[in-house]
Amino acid sequence: MNTFKRKALTTAVLAGLGAAGTAEAVYHDVNGVGQALIYPYYTVNSASGNSFNTYISVVNTTTRAKVVKVRFREGKTSTEVLDFNLYLSANDMWTGGLVPADATATSPARLFTADVSCTNPPIPATGVDFRNFLYLTGGDALPGTGLERTRDGYFEMIEMGTLTGVSAANVTHGATGIPANCLAVQGPVIVLTSVEAPTGGLMGTGTLINVTNGQDFTYTADALAEFRTAAFYTDIANDAPNLSSADPNSVVVHTGQLTAAGTPAGATVYRSDWIGISGVLAGARAVASVYMHSSVMNEYVLDSGSRSLSDWVLTQPVKRFFVSSTTAAQPYTNVLVAGGACETIGFTFFNREERGAAAQGVDFSPAPPAGAPNSLCWESTVLSFRNGAAHIPAATTASAVLGSPNVTNVTVNTTFKNGWGILTFAGAGSQSPLGLNSLPSSDRVALGGIASVVTAGAQTYVGLPVTGFMVRTFQNNVVPCGTLTCQANYGGLFLNGYRTTITP
Repeated sequence: MNTFKRKALTTAVLAGLGAAGTAEAVYHDVNGVGQALIYPYYTVNSASGNSFNTYISVVNTTTRAKVVKVRFREGKTSTEVLDFNLYLSANDMWTGGLVPADATATSPARLFTADVSCTNPPIPATGVDFRNFLYLTGGDALPGTGLERTRDGYFEMIEMGTLTGVSAANVTHGATGIPANCLAVQGPVIVLTSVEAPTGGLMGTGTLINVTNGQDFTYTADALAEFRTAAFYTDIANDAPNLSSADPNSVVVHTGQLTAAGTPAGATVYRSDWIGISGVLAGARAVASVYMHSSVMNEYVLDSGSRSLSDWVLTQPVKRFFVSSTTAAQPYTNVLVAGGACETIGFTFFNREERGAAAQGVDFSPAPPAGAPNSLCWESTVLSFRNGAAHIPAATTASAVLGSPNVTNVTVNTTFKNGWGILTFAGAGSQSPLGLNSLPSSDRVALGGIASVVTAGAQTYVGLPVTGFMVRTFQNNVVPCGTLTCQANYGGLFLNGYRTTITP
């Protein structure tokens, strides 16, 4: 099954269910190309006294011009801190960067770019600072209103449509490399009359770089394909489209050892309907189902000899559509308070020789103000590993590698210097029979060697919608450099692994 492209598989499943041509279904494209991109993390925070920058790229791999909504969200409640419209001509690539606005720890992030692709509004040469306007009041203000909240989080890019005619010509780069007429798509009110349905083909990367610390972590943005079937253009100063704007069906390919007609199946495909469920927008439920996982897995390294450190990034890109200061819809359990909307987790870790132990209760430190110590409280949380070794930063108010204040610290045994761990979601709302429940019109398709078996019925996705990665660093103080010795700092980034539980 791994040789199948997801788009072909999705099309085949929908055709088999009689849905082809009537509706698309959002899915996570493992090929990294789609209509919507989720970049799991950005940061301009400091670690060891030195600031990170975040470099950004997005590529239009198609021969059609596109208009794309670019939106940055801070990490505590996913409140928007900056957005703009980006115009990409055929085969175009846009790049930008995030830096601290100044040297103080309370300054906002600042976006800058040297790219000439059209944006509305235009981005000045000096850059543009992130804003806190949308979390100054209301529930989003509970965790604080300072600009320092903008210093880490995640961001999304959503194709609003393909451009034709004059609009496409205006944003297309000429022989000099400059778009023909950016002024035509810039201003407080822009009416685009030649916008057709999105066609996908976007891909992107993020780079977290700390030059002084000698660290460079790179990732590929998550790609959501078949996000929408119709154009959804909005002017600037508009929160739409967002991740709740997906068409209200989803497809999740879940590998397993199921049997169809007596033959081992290559995979089970879940096509889920969400439009009839009230309380949370159907599009948000569709995207949530794509990211639902019962467990997160990755490695950690805390060796004293290499002074190694490890952080896990855990971003929940649709949590804000389920949780507010007054309500928490399944699969979430707790409402937002000053200390966050905390969800209980369990954590089991292993060393490299199979010894295992469970980190629970006081093994997690410090305790979040509003939840049990073993909790994830923010919408972009960094899990930071500690074992009491002398080289690990003493301060527990920021993560060890990325310097994030949105941190949950995990203390592992002093003898467990390296290994791997499993984080499980334990909140009541994330468990079966609660979880994320689809409509009875959903389908479970077991793909087999002889025949595929389609079973209609409601599905329950267990866990929480999450994405992210692990970063680790090493510092070697005595490395041969010809006849001299040097300090060598280096590190790496590795995507999280997951366990997915869908019943029946």
